[in-house]
Amino acid sequence: MRRITTHTIQVFEHQTLRVGDVINDSCFDEAAFKALALYQEKQKVKYFSLVYNGVKFSHYVGIIQIGKLTIEILPKADKINTPNPTKWQKVLIEMLSYCQLIKVETLGIGQVQLSSNRILDLYFSRFLNKVNQLLIKGLPKAYLPKEENLRVLKGRLNLAKQLRKNQLHPERFFVQHTTFSHQHLFNQVLREALKVLSKVHLNPVLKLQLQQVLTIFPELPTHPVQSRDFDLLFQIKKYQPYQELLEISRLILFNFSPDIRSGRHHLFALLFDMNQLFEEYVFRRLKVLESDNLKVQRQTAKPFWQRRMIRPDLLLQIGNKKYVLDTKWKVLNSDAPSMEDLRQLYIYCQYFNAEQGVLIYPNVYQLANKKAEPFQPTKNEHFTIKGQILFSAILGEAGALNKQLGQEILDAMLIN
Repeated sequence: MRRITTHTIQVFEHQTLRVGDVINDSCFDEAAFKALALYQEKQKVKYFSLVYNGVKFSHYVGIIQIGKLTIEILPKADKINTPNPTKWQKVLIEMLSYCQLIKVETLGIGQVQLSSNRILDLYFSRFLNKVNQLLIKGLPKAYLPKEENLRVLKGRLNLAKQLRKNQLHPERFFVQHTTFSHQHLFNQVLREALKVLSKVHLNPVLKLQLQQVLTIFPELPTHPVQSRDFDLLFQIKKYQPYQELLEISRLILFNFSPDIRSGRHHLFALLFDMNQLFEEYVFRRLKVLESDNLKVQRQTAKPFWQRRMIRPDLLLQIGNKKYVLDTKWKVLNSDAPSMEDLRQLYIYCQYFNAEQGVLIYPNVYQLANKKAEPFQPTKNEHFTIKGQILFSAILGEAGALNKQLGQEILDAMLIN
């Protein structure tokens, strides 16, 4: 039997992975399949669907770690049947970095050791570095109310409890006072995130760093962290300098699914919707080009029906002309978009008084952009609405992200 030597499987979005498949010398076994099935049943996630003896991934990309096995799901905008995983891993990290969803400069010492599943490593390394810096500086303390039954009078005497508890012990005082302590919500959140990392399979570099941090970090009572805890912390001015640290803590705590039964297949999922990531990337490439003549907005909503809102991806104003841009992370092999996409674009233009709507797809099959053409007018229209189809190159020189994407989109629009 072939000996399994690594623990990383690289697949692409929409790919099917079945029990027994061996990729990169790593086997997707039945235990991993059952862990994913249980995770989907409990969390009702859209990251993948269950098929016979396996899973079919959707349009989410990133990392799923099950025990020691890491499944890396990469974007695919390539016409060849077996695209290069290394290239698309780099593209994904560059896209996450540009959209400020990841900090690539965290890879310094130990870069080679951290390269096996870099996306998770980047986040975990960033978190541990930030916590370590905070420990060197000094963990924040807070004044906390405390009740104690002491032999000395300290603070304010709680008369009711003094009479109830110390009738036979006149030498004791039941008091209320404040203590300057590490035991408060911010530090408890960090401690709980560190405890999660201790259950996740880490590479040796990060494992050593985690052990060093845990040795220094003070022991605190267990606190079951909930979403409202972060809502509270984000509102406290004192913790504004630690916003990134809190964000990564939330990511660690809420993407971890413990294996209660055996403890050997803890699951951690860090996944991104490629539709939203593509939209974010296009927005940021256009936003840097803003000027007096170009305004770029995103996610502007209007009431549509009852309490439902209508929300196009991007709104552009060039001079006096309005454009609606709708990004679609779909690989088209012809220049004919679906009727659903066209209808959506048309409605967006009507609601936002835009004279032109633009559908933007990744260009995989070297399709030519289509010029803006008018939709057939209705009796209620007070101006002609045009629709345009653009196929944007995701990759530029040397297989890296296309840094000219925003300008290329503007140039193609303004040709008309």
